[in-house]
This record gives sequence, structure tokens and C-alpha cells, in this order.
Amino acid sequence: MSSSIKPEQLIPYRPVYPDKVPDNLCPVATECTTMLPGDWRAERPLVNREKCVKCATCWLYCPVQCIVEKTAWFDINLATCKGCGICAHECPHGAITMIEERGK
Repeated sequence: MSSSIKPEQLIPYRPVYPDKVPDNLCPVATECTTMLPGDWRAERPLVNREKCVKCATCWLYCPVQCIVEKTAWFDINLATCKGCGICAHECPHGAITMIEERGK
């Protein structure tokens, strides 16, 4: 099936703001800021060091790789942890629990 539109009927692409984006287009994001996942999470993981047998299951399942190996247990890098709770859900020993994140 052939198209009935002829090339001369097509409208050429022209950007709305060809030179620059106006400053008032998005007033919320006018300045670049550094934001880590830990800045917006609602819950954070807490590791019970006595229960942790260092099986690395939490490390394996963590989607952002914020699990940090210590000498006798695994710990969480809270700056990059997004609070998804997968580590707590997958821990076979119940060594990780999710607690409510309090304001800084």
C-alpha cells in the first residue's frame, strides 16, 4: 500500500526555541543540584550485626549496589540506598529490617 502524501505536503521540522530555551520555561529546575537516592527514600535498611552471617544475598539482590562489605558483616551505604527494601526481603537470616526514615 503506497502513501498518498507527497513530499511537498510534509511540514519541515522547526524547533520552537531554535537558539536557547527560555529561563522561565521550567522555573523548578533552573539550577543543577546533586541529589542522591538516599535524599528521597521513605524507609532505610538497618542491619542486625549479630544475625548477619555474611552470605552476600543482600549484596546480590541490591539494584543500586549500596551494600558494603565489612570484616564480619555487610553494611549499607545510606547515601546511595533508595530504600526499596529488596535486601530486607531477600535476607534469609532476617538480619535486615526496614525502618522509617527520619528527617535529617
